[in-house]
Amino acid sequence: MLGLFFILPIFGINTEAASQNVYDEAKLFTNEDIQTFEKKIKEIKEQYKSEIVIVTTNSTNDKTPEEFADNFYEQGGFGVGDTHDGMLFLIDMGTRKYHVSTTGNTIAVISNKRMQRLKESIEEDLSNNDNLGAVNTFFETTTSYLQEGTPNGYIYNKETGEVDKQKYVSPLKIIIAVVSGIAVSIVFYFSIHSKYKLKRSSYNYPYSAMSTVDITQADAVKVADFVTTRHIPKPSNNNDDFGGGSSTHMSGGGTSHGGGGGSF
Repeated sequence: MLGLFFILPIFGINTEAASQNVYDEAKLFTNEDIQTFEKKIKEIKEQYKSEIVIVTTNSTNDKTPEEFADNFYEQGGFGVGDTHDGMLFLIDMGTRKYHVSTTGNTIAVISNKRMQRLKESIEEDLSNNDNLGAVNTFFETTTSYLQEGTPNGYIYNKETGEVDKQKYVSPLKIIIAVVSGIAVSIVFYFSIHSKYKLKRSSYNYPYSAMSTVDITQADAVKVADFVTTRHIPKPSNNNDDFGGGSSTHMSGGGTSHGGGGGSF
């Protein structure tokens, strides 16, 4: 509870301002910019059921950007539904670092590969001191991902807070399986049919005249033993290897988050 009262009053979060999603403590944007951000956030929340929070600061109070972003999102009560779907974009001007924290189903939507592309885009703007451009890039990129939805084969598990890989069968694989099954059935049918057709014929095979038996002796001699070894590497546990997977971590408050960040 101490952390709640320590962070939230600094940014003016209260129950009466529950609709506020932009906290510009570092004073990077004009009032018009903030109003535009708030409007976009509202539209995204209504259309894609994911809540976005923008935070700028000059100090994270001895917390890492990841810890600060996760705690701010949780203690502010942000997110849609019982899984609190959404994300927070933090810009820390004190250390010139940024972090994107994802929560709930949004973790699965913003996969590791998508997060990497997002980071590369906003880092370029931030490095050029184009903070407004960075936020606009953030909106454009994340909106396109929310529109595309979760990558095929992955789903957010709200029980574990992790992104699970599902078995995915493409339409092409289904067609190949059906065609293969039909082909095997046809071959099997004609094979059985030909056997029964032979049995019904009057053909008599002269086995006494046509058969021979030739018995020979063969000896096997063991010469030597050969042993071949090879190293089989263990599969990596790093979620970054997953095509659409998302790395997750548990915050100090016990909530699962995804995301990533960097310096500028």
